Amino acid sequence: MKFGRRALKKAKTRIDILNAVYRLTADMNFRNLKVKTIAEEADVTEMTFFNYFPKKEDILRYMMGLWELDLLVLRHREPLTGEPAIRRVFRHTAKLVKQHPGLMVSFISYLVTKEIAPDANEIEAADRRLLYPDIPEIYETRIPSGNEMMMGHLSEIDPSMDRTRMMLHLASCFYGDVLIAHTANLDLDWLYSGSLDLIFKTRQV
Repeated sequence: MKFGRRALKKAKTRIDILNAVYRLTADMNFRNLKVKTIAEEADVTEMTFFNYFPKKEDILRYMMGLWELDLLVLRHREPLTGEPAIRRVFRHTAKLVKQHPGLMVSFISYLVTKEIAPDANEIEAADRRLLYPDIPEIYETRIPSGNEMMMGHLSEIDPSMDRTRMMLHLASCFYGDVLIAHTANLDLDWLYSGSLDLIFKTRQV
């Protein structure tokens, strides 16, 4: 698949803007972050910013889209099924949260208050090319949502299980443990691991 300069430039700008937000939210709450500040940090104009992200909050949906892309890449590089695959999703998420704790907590708060849609932004093929130049197989592949991936992995464990109920437990762990780790200064990997142990142990009883 060939990419023109324009498409790659647009992809780089989107990624640069997200990276600028990552840097800024290391010391500042996302809610208080001004678009002007983000634009200056990313070395773009405010008009350019809004051309890519009509609302500031759309950056969070783009971040979630890249998280789903990462999961697709992990699955491509090392196919896992069932419980090991689910645990890998949580390990990868913990890594992302540790890198950008403030932004991830802001993301959850926006979801709770319904200020952003729960679906991720679609990730353009050019963005995938810049981020993963060594995996052309993913450039045009549909990226499943996080929920789709998790539901699929639950089916791999036991097709007859009540997947909706299990998803509710996993979602509570996924979002709740982030907030607990943030407020209580606990290790998220440790919290996730313990919560998943309880969830899967309960299922077997």
